[in-house]
Amino acid sequence: MSGINFNFNRGTDPLLGSGPDYSAHLAELEQAQRAIEQQKQSILKLAQNTQNPEATPTGPTPSPTPIWDQIDTLTDNMTAAEFQTMQADPSYQKSLGELMEYVAAVQLQLIRPRIEASPEGKKLLEQHLTTVKFLRKAAADNVDKRLADFEDYTKNYSHMSWEEYLKTKGGQKK
Repeated sequence: MSGINFNFNRGTDPLLGSGPDYSAHLAELEQAQRAIEQQKQSILKLAQNTQNPEATPTGPTPSPTPIWDQIDTLTDNMTAAEFQTMQADPSYQKSLGELMEYVAAVQLQLIRPRIEASPEGKKLLEQHLTTVKFLRKAAADNVDKRLADFEDYTKNYSHMSWEEYLKTKGGQKK
């Protein structure tokens, strides 16, 4: 038994090897989280000013997001090692990912009208619309060609492998 290593450190598996190393992404995730929080605050201020442009702040107001504050309080009081361990957990990653997707969707809803109303935003959106129309047609044509090739393969060349079929059709992989 002395030749077997029973070192079961966190993140390693004796059969599969070491798990993914998320420590390299810790600073990146923290920075992204701070940036999203700043964007959220900017959007909230922008939305408040849009709804009531004459309102001026008269002092500290209670946070409109007490749950965000609770999360910030909990994570701010963690050590780097605790925070890293939490970030490595799949349930945390899933929860944070879902939250970030929702935040991005809400941000887009709030910002879309302003972007389209600005000359530069409208120009960029029109360029993007042209690109999407072109690529949509190209993608549809590509899918149609692949389906036609597959139909040809199944009807006429089923005795050979797909790779051999592609070689006979000019060596292009689809």
